[in-house]
Amino acid sequence: MSTTLNYSFGSITQLGNQQDFNSDAIIEFSILDGHVFVVCDGHDGDEGHGALAAKLTADSFKKYFSNRSYKDLNIALTNAVTYANYAVHEQSQKDTKYKNIGSTLAILIYRNNKVYYAYAGDSRIYMHKDNKLKPLTLDHVENKYSPAESKVNILIGPNKDIKFGVCKTPIELKENDKFLLCTDGLTDIVKNEEISTIISDSDTSPDHKALLLAKKADENGGVDNTSIHIIEFDNNHPVPKKSFTLNKNFILIAIAIFTVTILGFGGFKGYQYFINNKSEKPTKIAEQKLQTNSKPVAEVIENKKSITVEKEKIIQEQNTPKTQAKPREEQVKTTAKIASSQAVFYTHKILFGENLYRLAIRYGTTQRKLIEINGDNAKNLIAGSKLKIPVLALHTVKKGESFSIISDKYNIKIDVICRANKISKTQSLAEGKKLIIPKK
Repeated sequence: MSTTLNYSFGSITQLGNQQDFNSDAIIEFSILDGHVFVVCDGHDGDEGHGALAAKLTADSFKKYFSNRSYKDLNIALTNAVTYANYAVHEQSQKDTKYKNIGSTLAILIYRNNKVYYAYAGDSRIYMHKDNKLKPLTLDHVENKYSPAESKVNILIGPNKDIKFGVCKTPIELKENDKFLLCTDGLTDIVKNEEISTIISDSDTSPDHKALLLAKKADENGGVDNTSIHIIEFDNNHPVPKKSFTLNKNFILIAIAIFTVTILGFGGFKGYQYFINNKSEKPTKIAEQKLQTNSKPVAEVIENKKSITVEKEKIIQEQNTPKTQAKPREEQVKTTAKIASSQAVFYTHKILFGENLYRLAIRYGTTQRKLIEINGDNAKNLIAGSKLKIPVLALHTVKKGESFSIISDKYNIKIDVICRANKISKTQSLAEGKKLIIPKK
């Protein structure tokens, strides 16, 4: 049986310890038979607005590749970079406040077991193979021997025409190939050996690896925004379809149990006699009728135990007085009420400079969960837009309630509640105050 190439990825963008806002942009989206990954680091123009340049660059690729398939992806990628440069340059000409804005670029496209990539500036793409980190890009800087102290000399947007790096031939993928796309917020302060060690860990998911790399950047100073994509490829063996014979066994068992339930206790007694008959003859007859191999028949015989248990449950239910039905109904209602109360959302308005990583930590959730709920709104945060945040509850403070009372009520630590609401635990709680109760 043939195998298909499977891929998984993890992504993160974060502010950094010494930055007031995030001027990076990060995006990923599916295309026909593949996926696109982009990271951009915005560079301010005469009056700032580097974040806008990064976002325009990232969004232009989604606009270019979505809902369309290109025969020659290498040519399409080259044209897409040119299109992105045009989009940012046009914006820089609309108003003097946008003059000279620009962005770095690292883009990787996976399609049909091949990888294509392009780049501009000092955002990088690495291939991780055989536990070694291999750079696929060259920094476009004035001093390539000290890129952290040198000025980037090629960016998307400042000039009408642009020279950029692009792969000459696509990379033919092999099992266990991994790729890293990142801005210089990672590579300027985290050594390649540290990066390789984290990516090499086969027991860690790409999502967690991206988080670990971002944390490592923060631990080393976090002097800049950090954006990361990690993509991993392996061979995923498809699960064989179950045979018709096996499916028929399950259908026969299901019909038998359903028939017992319909017939009631009287009809069940005859079936009980059949099940409890210890002679080997009925079993042999059943085997002949099912016409199966030894393994499915063994499963049918083994299931006699579960059928007997089901029989005892039916007898017990029939002997239970009707007066006991009410508590059971109340229990079902209570369970439904609890389940319903858990589906609570808080609407958060995005502030300038906020990122998905820190929002997930604040509200005790995950970036992936926020993306599942909010879609593209979570992937590309825009100041003033709104996100739905899953929470445990939205609590209204009652007279005399303290942090400790609320903490005990929801079994949530006071520090976690304070973090979600951005308040101090020494602060007094006014009656009627609304509190967000995160899920952890």
